[in-house]
Amino acid sequence: MSIVSNKAKETTFQLAIGFFLLAAFLGALMRFIYLQEIPFLDYKYILHAHSHTAMLGWGFTALAGALVFSMLTKHRSMVPYRNALIVNTVAGLGMFITFLYQGYGALSIAFSTLHVFVAYYFSKHFLNDIKITPSSNAKIFAKWSVYLMLLSTLGLWSIAPVSMLLGKLHPLYFASIQFFLHFQFNGWFMYGILALLFKHSENNGHAIKLPKYTFPILQTSVALTYALSITWSTPENVLFYLNSVGVVLQLLAFAMLLRGFLKNGKFDIPKGSIVYWLLLTGILSILFKILMQSAVAITFIAQVSYTIRNFVIGFIHLIMLGGFSLTIIALLLRQQILPTTTMALNGYRFLIIAFVLTEVILFVQGILLWAEKGFLPLYYEVLFGITLLLPLSIILILTSSNSFKTETT
Repeated sequence: MSIVSNKAKETTFQLAIGFFLLAAFLGALMRFIYLQEIPFLDYKYILHAHSHTAMLGWGFTALAGALVFSMLTKHRSMVPYRNALIVNTVAGLGMFITFLYQGYGALSIAFSTLHVFVAYYFSKHFLNDIKITPSSNAKIFAKWSVYLMLLSTLGLWSIAPVSMLLGKLHPLYFASIQFFLHFQFNGWFMYGILALLFKHSENNGHAIKLPKYTFPILQTSVALTYALSITWSTPENVLFYLNSVGVVLQLLAFAMLLRGFLKNGKFDIPKGSIVYWLLLTGILSILFKILMQSAVAITFIAQVSYTIRNFVIGFIHLIMLGGFSLTIIALLLRQQILPTTTMALNGYRFLIIAFVLTEVILFVQGILLWAEKGFLPLYYEVLFGITLLLPLSIILILTSSNSFKTETT
């Protein structure tokens, strides 16, 4: 089966967007609970189901699929990736149901473990198949996105022994969780998106050139900025100093990346098109992420960033909804993999609007809490109402027929 099968692409991303819808539904449900308690639902269970479905369902399926279809040469066997898709779909649905039912329990942990083995299976085949792909920045970032995803799973494997030996309140327990999250967000997802952006420009005949020290600087910054993830459980000065060095290096690395994209990049995307706005919003989200992380080089701001929940939620959504989801959707649209009907185009517009408005509300409310100024009028009601646009937008995309009209995208 050819790696470029349209049916394989459509099936992969329909399943991915299906997980995106489930995650969005749970996100809206969590915000509704602030307005009306639902006796038979546990908020923490919903939160766990939401995060696992978003990252390991939507995020993994979309990025793994995009890397396979973009990075591998033609006529590679699709069988391993089809197997991974099938089993990960079972694992994703299993996590969605069991986390809602029991939170962290035997069944949910079993499905989470199944996902990890799928990730290993995918990685083995992808890293082997990409060997014959010509060398480029896209290939380097794609390989390292997978390496860092594999590295992140060490955090998961350490959770059980740490909790049994030291307890769930020990700093190492939280450090294990944050290790997984940090290298997922800043490694797997971020490097994967950069790989796809590099590849898109290369496909248009413009390889993006970078100074040879860009990648080592970025790698060092990813390692050092893990320090911020554990300062809330282990507030040692040395961790703040390490993070400060890391964010400065990250700012330098992304400045070189941005310069390379602006100087050599070619995306051939019409200004004003929906792809243009999706990609612009996604890239701006990545840049805002970098600037926000740069600000936490100041110890006081670093402490504020992880003590006010609105900032934490807003930052995670800035990465996953903005930097990851909008960017990958834009690139898939440009490749005519996602639907471009009028209904779908409205879905993409609602998605951008919902993301931007919820981010503004979350961060403005966070600033008000920091300044001890209370809450915005009808804060929870407005946030819930706007959040409803997210599942609505995804439903419009998912239920649209696959009609390709490149002039509208």
